[in-house]
Amino acid sequence: MSKAFKAASSIGAVTLVLSGAAMAAAPFSGGTNGFDQWSVSTGTVTVDLGAGATCPAGWTCSPAVSGDGFYQRQVDDGAGNSYFQTIITDKNVSGAPGSLSFSDESFVKTGNTGGLADKSSISDTSVTGSLTETFAASTELNTGWAAPAGGDEVKIYQGIIADEATAEDFRTDFWLAQLGNLGTNGKLMRITSQVDIELATGATQDFVLVDRNGTAYVSADSATTTNGTTSWLAGENVKGIFVGQDMSNVVGVNQMFGYTSYENIDTAAFTDEFSLTSSSAVDWDVTAPPVGWGTLATDGTGGPF
Repeated sequence: MSKAFKAASSIGAVTLVLSGAAMAAAPFSGGTNGFDQWSVSTGTVTVDLGAGATCPAGWTCSPAVSGDGFYQRQVDDGAGNSYFQTIITDKNVSGAPGSLSFSDESFVKTGNTGGLADKSSISDTSVTGSLTETFAASTELNTGWAAPAGGDEVKIYQGIIADEATAEDFRTDFWLAQLGNLGTNGKLMRITSQVDIELATGATQDFVLVDRNGTAYVSADSATTTNGTTSWLAGENVKGIFVGQDMSNVVGVNQMFGYTSYENIDTAAFTDEFSLTSSSAVDWDVTAPPVGWGTLATDGTGGPF
């Protein structure tokens, strides 16, 4: 097991990533949120806003100060708002954000104005024989001038994957999104894991935990299991759990089970379902992230999370 893989296995890894990076809605339009509109070739960073443009229409962009894996310039929107845009990645690398082992892009507003828009990502992959171990993490922070209507915003993702074609695999993912100071205006947390218990028989075990609240992350909806229906209003605190295990083809075991529950924390409404004949009671997708982070998405074949 690689050093990065071991380090990522502790909650301290999440804290470490968060302390050194963050993001938000970048100050100029274009792309998904203004970030990631650049690439790097053997250490030379190039900004491309589409059709070869390096500066947004109507904006003024100063000549960049650049080096191997470094790019910084001042951008001005023409309405009195000026920002320093800084991009940092490893030396002598080539690729685009999301495919690099490390990248960080930030916007800092001039004039001693509080706030920051920053996005950082880390990826480490090691290969030992037929085993591929991957650790991926990203953080986004949006504070002060960059904060959305709900206040400061934080997003964190961390994923750990061990993949071997001829043996058992393992995967775990963690998502967290918060609005307002420490999530006072809403939060979304999602933890998943998937384990191949025995590759030859297809034995697996899956787990999903979702906890969300606030109107940014919770719409009015309901969930139905064999034991009843639980409903909630927009913004209420709802939690869902899914656990499934299939060992039906393991010699001497021949068992499976599935468990799903939904709870409205605010009203104490609760419903669940347990099965000894199916490992997918109200099945969920353990690898798909929450769609858009701010919508009540459906993952897999059921469940309003």
